[in-house]
Amino acid sequence: MALTPGTKLGPYEIQSPLGMGGMGEVYRATDSKLGRDVALKVILQEFAQDTQLMSRFQREAQVLASLNHPNIASIYGLEDSGGVQALVMELVEGPTLAGRITEVAIPLEEALPIAKQIAEALEYAHERGIIHRDLKPANIKVTHDGKVKVLDFGLAKALQGDAAPKNISNSPTLTLAATKAGIILGTAAYMSPEQAKGKTVDRRADIWSFGVVLFEMLSGRQMYVGETATDIMAAVVRAEPDWSMLPKNTPGRVRELLQRCLVKDDKRRLRDIGDARLALDDAMLEDAKLAAPQARATAPPTQLWRALPWAVAVVAIALAAWTFSHRTGSDAASREVMHLDIAYPPNVEPISGLQGGPSISPDGQSVA
Repeated sequence: MALTPGTKLGPYEIQSPLGMGGMGEVYRATDSKLGRDVALKVILQEFAQDTQLMSRFQREAQVLASLNHPNIASIYGLEDSGGVQALVMELVEGPTLAGRITEVAIPLEEALPIAKQIAEALEYAHERGIIHRDLKPANIKVTHDGKVKVLDFGLAKALQGDAAPKNISNSPTLTLAATKAGIILGTAAYMSPEQAKGKTVDRRADIWSFGVVLFEMLSGRQMYVGETATDIMAAVVRAEPDWSMLPKNTPGRVRELLQRCLVKDDKRRLRDIGDARLALDDAMLEDAKLAAPQARATAPPTQLWRALPWAVAVVAIALAAWTFSHRTGSDAASREVMHLDIAYPPNVEPISGLQGGPSISPDGQSVA
């Protein structure tokens, strides 16, 4: 039964529904004790009497509580109120990756950093013996500042695992399946071929799903489609990806990474998500180096316009200095002092009573 706004579960007051998860409904709620908003994942009532499912619900809390990474949504605790059990989780604002990919590819310069953060989250979990098993765009959020949060490790398990039930759900998101061979788990379009075949899986299943998510980010389209989950799973097992769906500017390193992630034979698939992270680092570095010359080629018009006044000023100063030095040099030459000793010609005597003396013409060439 859906919970209405204002309903209280212990210290948590329901604000609004957020969606459906693999095991129940998710609500936005306010923690009255700590004064913060949280996400409450409330287990569906029809599963409440299933001892095995409730055990798995407890395991989900334990798995999430063991993960502490900036790219993984945190768990705060479990709440049991009036027979309703809920997982109290970090509320992550922002759209899911599924919301970002709506028949529109994510630009390469945005997609690669997102993929790297997803790889970092999986690497952290894998190093602690935990696989996600249901990685898909709907389980990945990207905050407004570009921070990635991987959600819902509810289908994850420690690699040691538990006994599996014998029934299989036929829904696209297979929520009632468990974790051993013979049981299909995950969402059809993103599950690995070994998951689709019901085989035992390991971290390489996450690597496949990671490749599918990256492929979808770059192409803007789902890699495998079909009318039913069975059709999609058949394509996952048999069909090769349509590599022409990738944009032409996809770097060679990224194409190679996708090809290694999406090998159907898990023995030939990329074995460590950390290698994917390193490949993305190299691709991003290479992309930055290629972009640098273009930036220098395209940026100068703006930069030149900004620098033009300074250039004009420098030229004007230089010209003024040259002109000044030229003029002052000429003036100095024309103002040189000439010392003359003029004597009266022979047999000439000065006139008695005449005032003054010899007079030099303006051009300095004659004396009177």
